[in-house]
Amino acid sequence: MLLPLAADPTPEDYHLLDVRVTARGYRVARYRLSLDAVPADFFADPDGSWTFEALAEAAGFGSETGVAIGALRERFRGHPEGAAVVTLNAESRPYVAVIECPIAYTLVDAAELASSSAA
Repeated sequence: MLLPLAADPTPEDYHLLDVRVTARGYRVARYRLSLDAVPADFFADPDGSWTFEALAEAAGFGSETGVAIGALRERFRGHPEGAAVVTLNAESRPYVAVIECPIAYTLVDAAELASSSAA
């Protein structure tokens, strides 16, 4: 699902190509920006539930070689710190995807919770 861009983009969304939500619940925003303009840390893992392949696919890169995945060091254009930053080192695809991943959690039933708190 692609969301339309405003007719007269604001400076913050000027480089925004598209925004969509994948079937896995990833919110993907793709920007035509130099990686230098994004506060990304490629030694950090993104927050949430994800796999390398799923993030690369959500960014539109598939499982090609040269995909780099990191995390935002700070809030960026409305995306939270820790969101995934996915890029491909290729002139043919000059964009960066910022992907907000769903948070992973499990539900604990009442009996399991009671037995763990009694220990």
